[in-house]
Amino acid sequence: MLRTDRQTDRFAISRQGPIFLKRQSSRELYRKRIREKQTATTESYSNDLHEALLKKNGTAFWRCWRSNFGSKSKCSQVEGCIDPDVIADKFADHFKASISCNDPNRAESLKKSYLESCSTYCGSPITDAHKFDTELVSHVIMGLKQV
Repeated sequence: MLRTDRQTDRFAISRQGPIFLKRQSSRELYRKRIREKQTATTESYSNDLHEALLKKNGTAFWRCWRSNFGSKSKCSQVEGCIDPDVIADKFADHFKASISCNDPNRAESLKKSYLESCSTYCGSPITDAHKFDTELVSHVIMGLKQV
């Protein structure tokens, strides 16, 4: 009897024929679809986070972040500090140190040249309304991309 069961099992798990080929192609397609869904989910929240960062929409960014990676962080200290002002100063110092010019002398000469050209400028007066920063440029570029 045991021998008959083993023979039946061998026929049921055949490694050839149309049934086996159909089974294998179905399994491959199933696994492929699972991988595609996992990738799509990752790309979806990655795109949402990226868009929120590009638009400098902090609320949307953190809402998306929390929905995909969990709730608010319970971290209450950074490098042993618990005072929020000291922590903010540490972050500011870190980012200030990571962004610096290659040649401070050249940067200073460019600044001096700019200020000199402003002092001899002839035309409409330059007011605070004419000043711009990287955030304004970023908003203008984002507006151009959406049109």
